[in-house]
Amino acid sequence: MVENFKKIASSLALLAMTQTLRQTKQLGLLTLAVLMAASSVARADAITFEATVNSPRVSIDEALQLTLTFTGVNQDLDPVSLPALDGFSAKYLGPQTSTSFVMVNGNSESHSERSFIYNLFPNKIGKFQIPPISATIAGQVYTTKPIDVEVFESPAQAQASSGASDQNQAPSAGSLKDKILIMVAVDKTNVFLNERVPLSIKLLVNGVPVRDIQFPQFDKTGIVVDDFEKPQQGSQVVNGTSYDTVEFKTNIYPSHLGDLTFGPVQIQGNIVYKTGQNNPFGQDNGFFGGDVFNNFFDSYASRPVTITSQPIQLHVSPLPQENRPPDFTGAIGQFDFQAGVSPLQVKAGDPLTLKMELKGSGNFKSLKMPVFQAPGFKSYELQIKDAGGGKTAEQVIIPALASIKEVPALHFSYFDPSIRDYKTITQGPFDILVTAPGPDQEFKAIGFADVSREPSILLANQFSFGKMFNDIREFLKKLGRSIWFWTGLGFIVVAGVSYFLWRRFQDRLENDPAFARNLRAVREARQALLPAEEYISTGKSKDLYALLSKVLRDYLANKWHQTSAALSVGEISGRLRSAGIDDTTVVQVKTLLEQCDMVCFAGGSSDQSMMQRDLSRAQELITRLEKSLK
Repeated sequence: MVENFKKIASSLALLAMTQTLRQTKQLGLLTLAVLMAASSVARADAITFEATVNSPRVSIDEALQLTLTFTGVNQDLDPVSLPALDGFSAKYLGPQTSTSFVMVNGNSESHSERSFIYNLFPNKIGKFQIPPISATIAGQVYTTKPIDVEVFESPAQAQASSGASDQNQAPSAGSLKDKILIMVAVDKTNVFLNERVPLSIKLLVNGVPVRDIQFPQFDKTGIVVDDFEKPQQGSQVVNGTSYDTVEFKTNIYPSHLGDLTFGPVQIQGNIVYKTGQNNPFGQDNGFFGGDVFNNFFDSYASRPVTITSQPIQLHVSPLPQENRPPDFTGAIGQFDFQAGVSPLQVKAGDPLTLKMELKGSGNFKSLKMPVFQAPGFKSYELQIKDAGGGKTAEQVIIPALASIKEVPALHFSYFDPSIRDYKTITQGPFDILVTAPGPDQEFKAIGFADVSREPSILLANQFSFGKMFNDIREFLKKLGRSIWFWTGLGFIVVAGVSYFLWRRFQDRLENDPAFARNLRAVREARQALLPAEEYISTGKSKDLYALLSKVLRDYLANKWHQTSAALSVGEISGRLRSAGIDDTTVVQVKTLLEQCDMVCFAGGSSDQSMMQRDLSRAQELITRLEKSLK
């Protein structure tokens, strides 16, 4: 019995010991889990994400700098996508990385900081709040605190202002002061009547996203205006401020005497600004999956803006009467006149061709070419053609007499404003040799001189109508049985029909500009996109997006027989919908054009992968539109 009791006691002791060890193990595991969680919390707490601005108050003419800083993150980070910022337009400037060392318990520890810097351009005056900005790192979401900022018109007004303007308001004309300018320049203001005056109209933009820029408009009363040249983009510093520029060049010709007011010049466009709305289209961009563009482009809206210049005063003087040549017809400028005759040896009654060429600078629209008239010559109407920077003309003249030895000289007189006097250019006289026609060149009926004088009865038998008819009938029968005849006839018919259709097609190309532009639209678009790959490989994003915008606009302008400058993004979207293009394609065209404008005029940038994607998208859109736009 005692032995049994000892066994029971030993078993209870062993059971208690086992339970104690199990509890100890569980406690150890729990402690380890708590320590790991604490370590994880400690590591999470070591990462911070903070938003700061360089000033809580900023003038409407200044940029507010926003800095997003990560501390304690050693991995590479992508720039943070900003939410819609009411009252501001954002431009990403770039990253900044720094590392500092601190002493903790006698040990040196490194702390890394990675910052992303943005410029925020105010769109309106008032009080606004930069909302909380979120970023995800290793599955953990970090959020900054909101920041209150105030935008004022000027330092003086900021001291007295206490209210805020309405939010989601487009920028006002006052807020664009010194950010969008027009410079209008002429070479001189004291000019002569009908003198060629080079005109430069330059739009300057600083930190304001502008798109759909139209050609300049102004009152043309009292002047004649050439067509505008292709606009040139560039940059210029004015009073220490750097501006992006678009320059329009042309020539004007004053047509009224006295004091003439030119301008004001107006340029219309659209200002792009933040609306705080994620999707102005009110629908899902299904083709790309979700609202992929909402992060940036779809959060912008635009409003029309008209920029107006100051007028320019011109004084227009009449041409002097002194030394005016009798053959002067009103040409003003600097010119070079050339003339020649061919051939130099003809017979009386045979034609000569008088060729003239006029080059230089002046009003070629109203300029008159010399007209040849001289005794002993019959002259025909002058045929004039416009050439690049000049005119050419041809006139057929016929010497009537063999005694003529030369073609009299031609004179072209013009007024040169640089010397304030007249000049005359003389070409000729041109020596020619005119001979009389020989007696053997008189008219005679070729082929009947050697006909033998046979008796009329023989001729009657030889050319009797009955025999001739029989011969023709036999020949046709024989011809009808020949397969080569029918093959040749079929070839002639096919060739004739083909030529008729080809000639009709060519006539339509020549006489129907809308048809010709529609036909060559896609070919010209694909040809124009050839430099795009080079822009991508060299990282020229601005050149690429300017090319994509121009190619897409020119393609649609050719399809619709319009000028590309007259097509705004809104009009393009409306016309595509009217043409039955699906909404997805319309949204993609609109988004791509807006992206091009943002990069070209708002300082946006893209990496090579995005540039390649947008090039492929432009090519795909042109292919898709070509199937639908007829």
